[in-house]
Amino acid sequence: MKKYLFLIPSIPVIIMISCGGSTGDKKNADTAQKDTAAKKVATPSFDRKFNDYARFISGMPAKPGSLLGKYDSVKQVKEHAAQFSKRWEEMDKNRLAVMRKWAKEELYPKVDENLNTFYPFSGPDFLHVVQFYPNSKQYLFLANEMVGDLPAFDKMTQPQVMNYLQSIEKALGDIFRRSYFITSYMGSQIPAVKGVVPVFMVFFARTGHEIMNVELITVDAAGKTVPRSQNPKGVSGVRFTFCPEGKYNDVRTLEYFNTDISNVGTSGKGGLQARPEMVKHIEAFGKANTFVKAASYLLHYETFSKIKDLTIAKSSSLLQDDTGIPYRFLAKDYNLNLYGKYTIPVKNFSASGHYQKDLAKMYADSSKVKSLPFSLGYHWQDNNQNYMLCVKKQ
Repeated sequence: MKKYLFLIPSIPVIIMISCGGSTGDKKNADTAQKDTAAKKVATPSFDRKFNDYARFISGMPAKPGSLLGKYDSVKQVKEHAAQFSKRWEEMDKNRLAVMRKWAKEELYPKVDENLNTFYPFSGPDFLHVVQFYPNSKQYLFLANEMVGDLPAFDKMTQPQVMNYLQSIEKALGDIFRRSYFITSYMGSQIPAVKGVVPVFMVFFARTGHEIMNVELITVDAAGKTVPRSQNPKGVSGVRFTFCPEGKYNDVRTLEYFNTDISNVGTSGKGGLQARPEMVKHIEAFGKANTFVKAASYLLHYETFSKIKDLTIAKSSSLLQDDTGIPYRFLAKDYNLNLYGKYTIPVKNFSASGHYQKDLAKMYADSSKVKSLPFSLGYHWQDNNQNYMLCVKKQ
């Protein structure tokens, strides 16, 4: 995989930061006014290429001046846009809109919705987490899917562009159908996409955001982010700088790292034990709202105890299904709010001892359980979906 730093000659966007004036004499007041006028802070560079690409691959019409606008009249592109929009509208009506309504009624009264968001075992799933936590200024995602590249549309023939759009549709098939990604499909069965960067771009565009910058990053020994070019052997990551559409003074960031977050890795030489800089970076992220879903029950294993402990330490709240941290580790420090139905894990995991009898006992008391109006996770077929909202005790 080629390594690029996605920084391109930019169009700066300037915002004004106001400050209070002095109540002293005229000289001080004049000085304060001059200081106020002088304090201009530049937001991160805004290169429209990122947003133009995002709109194109997600089936949205090009904005005036886009170099990809030439494809809007191409039959296959129009078909892609129509099909993509239809599937997206169905998903929004049946799943996403329901999630947003539930968040307003059940989530925001219980948590600080403005905290940053932590999402281990995330894949590129900005789509769902932003329905719950749309006000976060920073997001930290950790998963095994490769970072990948921007599509090189400037070097593609028209047939290659059409093939790429088909690959995007395939890459997102599981999200439309199941609400979660299957890592092997992302890594090997969709070779034309090769990674999470284009998928994130689709989700930013389709959820009403503009991408301002995309940078390949890693972390240094102190846990600070640096350009990947400065440390090519470091953990592969990407940082997206973005904002709600048209709100250029409301800048947010999302960092995604392709990293093994088990304790020691499959060979005993990897994992967080071999990456103390990642542990430092996770710790430095501070208190957050955490989201976990469809996590293969990995947090049930002792081999993932480090990320479990890190998650508990930093989570002011934790919204998860039963594939997340087992109930017994949460009961002491969190107030639990239960939703949906708890049943045995789906067949791929039912024989692995992940059924929690103590959690089942909690769910057996109907007075402690509220309904769940959406299905998001492994029980997408039978709707026997559960979620726990765990709020740390004061």
